[in-house]
Amino acid sequence: MFLGRIQDQLRQEGQIEVAESLTFDVPRVTLDTLKLALYYDLATDKDGDLPSKTEKSERALMKVMRRCQKPIVLFVDDGHDLHGQTLRSLKQLIEKTSRRGARLTIVSAGHPRLKNDLRRPSQEETGARATVFELEGIQGHQRRYITWLLEQCAPNVAPSDIVAPDALDLLAERLITPLQIQHYLTRMLEQAHRFGEKPVTPTVVHATLAPDMHALEPTLTRYGYNAKALSELLHIRQAEVRAFLHGQLPPGRAEALHNQLLAAGIPLGDHLSSGSSDLATG
Repeated sequence: MFLGRIQDQLRQEGQIEVAESLTFDVPRVTLDTLKLALYYDLATDKDGDLPSKTEKSERALMKVMRRCQKPIVLFVDDGHDLHGQTLRSLKQLIEKTSRRGARLTIVSAGHPRLKNDLRRPSQEETGARATVFELEGIQGHQRRYITWLLEQCAPNVAPSDIVAPDALDLLAERLITPLQIQHYLTRMLEQAHRFGEKPVTPTVVHATLAPDMHALEPTLTRYGYNAKALSELLHIRQAEVRAFLHGQLPPGRAEALHNQLLAAGIPLGDHLSSGSSDLATG
């Protein structure tokens, strides 16, 4: 939503040319994909398709970029899924277009994994040239957000008449993202209506929230790390990654992988201690 608003505003102001990569399968995005995105958003019907031959395609792209006579910004969403080689290619794309008289900026948005990847030594050439903005979203303001949602949905009803204050505190403590809040708040209201509970009580909240929503696997997923990404980061097989996520590794090995993730900039809180406890009692 934020990226969409920025693009709309830039287009309305008309001082910057906006391009966007629309490829759904982001891990397969390459430098050629981004060149196509730029070309199709900047070219006219008279320009035809981008030539397939490499050198010719670059020259055709430079031609339409110079013709813009405006700074150009290329947006790439889900940037945490970009392949490492594609990230490294961004430097070449910006430098080569700049030398030919075009002003290109690339805005890539994604989960915290993108920031961590750019700070890795292997991405130094790109990361050192990147400016990172961390958007905290509603962190620390969950209660206000839930109250605002209730006020928007039922402006003539006090939020405390819909969700009891202690239940509201519990929701604000357990839920992190707007998507989570909207999803679980809807389910809780449905549950409360089914059971005839008014307002929603902490009992309804506990009965509705997924018990493992803050377990290791969903936590890492929110940071942009699936099994494949963790396998590449930790240099281990995906089978071992899955065993780690499900608390099936020996405590010593689990602790070693946990420390590697912390060193990579992924805050994991007390996930290891809770996982070790499960192993000990199992």
